[in-house]
Amino acid sequence: MMTNRKLPPAFADLTPFMDWALPTESQRLKKREESTMDEISAFYAAAQPRATAVLDHFRATDQKMSKDQAEIDVETQNLFTLMLALSEVSLSTEIHRSSTVPDGMAWDVWKPEHETPAWKQKPKIHLFPAG
Repeated sequence: MMTNRKLPPAFADLTPFMDWALPTESQRLKKREESTMDEISAFYAAAQPRATAVLDHFRATDQKMSKDQAEIDVETQNLFTLMLALSEVSLSTEIHRSSTVPDGMAWDVWKPEHETPAWKQKPKIHLFPAG
């Protein structure tokens, strides 16, 4: 459970949607499938227009980490998790027009690889990999 539910100050307007910022893909899928389209649409309408600014924030954070910052701050981690939820609801809003995938599997039918014990042994993921 997320104890610090703050976002970077520039994104404080998205704080009412922090209940979407769940730590696992399975939890975010469940949240989407259990939400109404009105709830999904409200989150999407607030967060989607901010995507470019969010990516700019992530780039700036990545540059700070390259220079003098050791870890990503909690507020930016929260924003990243919230944007993962945006990717989940974008499917409902832009493609399916439904909180579920029509004729698709329910959220609890499969387990994403990154939620398995073996995933913890993989290398650390960076917001913007060098290359």
